[in-house]
Amino acid sequence: MKKLFDISWQVEEDEYRKDPALSYSTLARYERTGFNGLSSLFDHLETPSLSFGSAVDSIITGGEEEFKERFVVATGKMPEESVMKIVKFLYNTYNKVYDNLLLIPISDVIAATEILKYRLNWKDTTRVKNIREQGEEYYKLLILSKDKSIIDIDTYNDVRASVRALKESEATKDFFALNTPFNQNSYREYQLKFKHSHNGVNYRCMADLLYVNHSNKTVYPIDLKTSGHPEWDFPESFITWSYSIQARLYWRIIRANMDKDPFWKEYNLADYRFIVVNRHTLTPLVWEFEDTTITGTLQYGKNKQIVLRDPYEIGEELNEYLQHNYKVPMGISTLEDNSIVKCLNNL
Repeated sequence: MKKLFDISWQVEEDEYRKDPALSYSTLARYERTGFNGLSSLFDHLETPSLSFGSAVDSIITGGEEEFKERFVVATGKMPEESVMKIVKFLYNTYNKVYDNLLLIPISDVIAATEILKYRLNWKDTTRVKNIREQGEEYYKLLILSKDKSIIDIDTYNDVRASVRALKESEATKDFFALNTPFNQNSYREYQLKFKHSHNGVNYRCMADLLYVNHSNKTVYPIDLKTSGHPEWDFPESFITWSYSIQARLYWRIIRANMDKDPFWKEYNLADYRFIVVNRHTLTPLVWEFEDTTITGTLQYGKNKQIVLRDPYEIGEELNEYLQHNYKVPMGISTLEDNSIVKCLNNL
């Protein structure tokens, strides 16, 4: 049987990340922050929750080898998150000069605390002392791990528990089962990348999982989410993180590539599904977005107060801002009066 890999964009992840085509994460961040967030639109974000999700993803979609290539498990005590940020900042700045946190000049440590606004109500000497005591071993670990992400042992245990739940739950185990030569009717392809252009705007996506069922000629696109909320509360997260953009954009990109191929154009592409797991409740659930294929603005809620713009509308608006140096948002005049009522009616 043909593989979807054959029609995918076959590049390494580094090249994928560097490509200027718009992705879901960029569109979603712009939709949350608007014009005022353009200057930080492409800033790298790293949080404990993102690291946890990446660790689960790496084992599920890439296997043990990928996890070992990307992560280091710290068996010792980790510093508090605020100290961790300071130490990471110092490491990124001085790792080629100092291989020990204690060698970094006190003045540079103080400057880092001021930049990151760490405990500014404390004396300089107290801040430095606390950072050195909590962060010395962590800095050494950063030196040894180089570009790998570091997670503590408790997080690692929760990652393992989440992976186990996903692979054993009745709702999700078939999606993450191993491909075998004994079952030619279905198979799974992970982390396939695709590109597509629409109205002069380039888009890209990397799908967590594409589950292919040859018996009914259907491809099921699936995204894996690790949530800080119980799995049954996922619809709230769906709105908060603009997952409708991801579902509709990914579906269109994948469908466009399938339509170019004589074999895959005969296959149905199902609505997007999100598989959700919480590290504490460990009750994986599958959520289907039934409006995946609808174009235009979507409205939900008892009073239609939830408004979800079309990914292409967002993409074309963002592309306009990225291509031209706008001083104010589109629709705002620097030469004539602006209407407060008109702006309020668009809120």
